[in-house]
Amino acid sequence: MVEARLDHKKLKVREVVEEYQRGRLVIPEFQRDYVWKKSNAPLLLDSLYKQWPISSLLVWQSDDAGHVEARRAIPKPEYRPTRWLIDGQQRVITLSRLSHGDEGIEVVFNGQTNEFQRPNAATKQDKNWVSVHQIWDRDGYRTLLRDCGETPRGRQLAERYERVHAIQNYEIPVVEMIEHQFSDAVGAFKRINTLGIRLRTQDIESAQVAAKHSGFIRAGVAPFLQELHSEGFVRLNVMHLFRACAFVAHPDGGSRTPLHKLERKHVDQAWDATKRATREALSILRSELGLVDMSVLWSGSLLVPVIAICARTKPRERTPRQLAGWMALAALHHRYSGSTETALDEDLRACRADDPISGLLRPLRNNGKSKRVLRARPEHFGGKLADRSALFAAWVACRHRGVRDVLTGGKLLLQKGMDRHHLLPRALFDANRRPDSDTIANIAFVTAGANRSLGDDDPGQYLASVREEVLKSQCVPLQRTLWDVRKADKFWEQRRVLLANAFNEFLDHQFEGRRL
Repeated sequence: MVEARLDHKKLKVREVVEEYQRGRLVIPEFQRDYVWKKSNAPLLLDSLYKQWPISSLLVWQSDDAGHVEARRAIPKPEYRPTRWLIDGQQRVITLSRLSHGDEGIEVVFNGQTNEFQRPNAATKQDKNWVSVHQIWDRDGYRTLLRDCGETPRGRQLAERYERVHAIQNYEIPVVEMIEHQFSDAVGAFKRINTLGIRLRTQDIESAQVAAKHSGFIRAGVAPFLQELHSEGFVRLNVMHLFRACAFVAHPDGGSRTPLHKLERKHVDQAWDATKRATREALSILRSELGLVDMSVLWSGSLLVPVIAICARTKPRERTPRQLAGWMALAALHHRYSGSTETALDEDLRACRADDPISGLLRPLRNNGKSKRVLRARPEHFGGKLADRSALFAAWVACRHRGVRDVLTGGKLLLQKGMDRHHLLPRALFDANRRPDSDTIANIAFVTAGANRSLGDDDPGQYLASVREEVLKSQCVPLQRTLWDVRKADKFWEQRRVLLANAFNEFLDHQFEGRRL
């Protein structure tokens, strides 16, 4: 008999996020939904920035009989123990979402005042506020440092950006309960407060029941998630697959049925169907949107309803064009930027209807007391690169026009290594205007090689050498007088109009015969 013990270690923030996103650090689906207020995210980052201590994570790991089958199911070289996060869910999900800048968790940092806060209308107009996601992004970070310059003020700003970037290396204390009974792990949780919120009694009872599904996570979910991540679908996580699998288990149920309430054989059957449906959903992503990874698809939540519909219907009963159209609209209107769990509940209920597309479109159309027209407007493309919804919508618009590489003229469909290029190169702007160039309206989609070859050439010269059909495919204004950084605002204004028009043409094509 293996003796129970406590292991104390430290994991860097980036390691915790990776372990969670790859399904090796599992937040059980029987736990309560993500409940943190968004205002807590800046406070968490501020504590990490100041190197203040934060509470440790409590993890349970066991190789008991419930795991033997799972251990055999995974080839030995790939075997890694799956650990259950007993306490720390809110912090881990917040850090994970911050790392991608998706699903409504965005924080901006002011290098002048040394402050973190949630973005608002004022911060969007103030160039001193920079998205934390941009600082954590390798390319975005390098760009920021380059723009700081060598003045004393610039060096101070660069030092502060470096400290924000280094938050990813902050070491979080982790306490691992090795070979304890699961009931002991639950008992430990009962004595821990997380921001004053204790696990409810029914949740604790559910946790005790859920121990029997540990092998399902290790043998099924984690390897499949690792497979998806290796293919580039890095924004799909365990919770997305849990939600889809729970739907598959009871596709005609009236409400969410947690997996812990099902027998193991039913979970296994639902999981097999979920894997098949996930592959079919990714096939729609490829065929309808020309994507083979998630480099421009901003959230894994966008795929969950599509997986649910693929699981519930046969191929001939689906309308892939409308499913892709809904994904584009949901991204454009930031469907999951509020309460992701609540929005997913509503959308999965819609997936049970005879006409799921109408049900999915309804909450997008309902905007408070008014009704929203589900069309793109030029202002939808007025955000910065951190606005991943607009970036995805821009890709959809250009893809609808048959997007071609501005250097080679070749198509950019179904290939990895896609990159982004500033049409009006940022190096040609004065230092104080360079952040303005990081707008969606200034971005073209190219191969990585094209981006390097174009460099910082004068747009008036290199755009003149590009065929007109290629420029049209990138929604680039054809008026040559606008190909000048001195007329950048007018250039971007015109391109936003072209992007909105192309996106709406895409909607007309995808939803032909259906009123939006």
